[in-house]
Amino acid sequence: MTSSGGDGMTTPGGEECPMPTMTTDVGALAATKAEMCNISGSMGKSHWYKLSTMLPDPSMDYVQVELWDGAGAFKGGTVHTGTFPVDSTFGSCGVCVRGMGAKGATDQKEYFATGGTVNVTAVGGSGTTFSATLSNITFAEIDTTHKMVADGCTAAVAAAQISGTVMQLGGTGTGGGGGGGGGGGAGVCPTTVGD
Repeated sequence: MTSSGGDGMTTPGGEECPMPTMTTDVGALAATKAEMCNISGSMGKSHWYKLSTMLPDPSMDYVQVELWDGAGAFKGGTVHTGTFPVDSTFGSCGVCVRGMGAKGATDQKEYFATGGTVNVTAVGGSGTTFSATLSNITFAEIDTTHKMVADGCTAAVAAAQISGTVMQLGGTGTGGGGGGGGGGGAGVCPTTVGD
């Protein structure tokens, strides 16, 4: 399976980049996933939220917002509405934005946001609306250990509004591990982008 999208950008090493260098304002998009998940080790008392959508192009490109109780902008508290800068440190972010270019294809690449803002306009428990507006999100390619790839692919999304109805997954949290972001410790919730 190969990607049919991208904008022809290649890295200095000659690899093709699946996500476009710039995606303009895509307007309102329906979420493919809107989930409330338990943070591992919290016995269901702390949560993280996932809101993902596919960009309107033929390339299976996804963006995903993750919000984590007790981390980053939510340190010492729980996820709530407001406008927040993107946290750019994988593994400890409270407001994380991830991308996946050409999901499922041989040239699939994962991205992590390095800048921009997220305006969380609604977030809550199961059956409630989860919506967020992304502005000026910049991405850098990350490897399988979630480290930035030197001279890797970059991408940007000028604006997107994502909204969906929250589905709560998991009962009480299990396992050790802590909070904080970018896909660490999630119980039954998939920590991959778009799943």
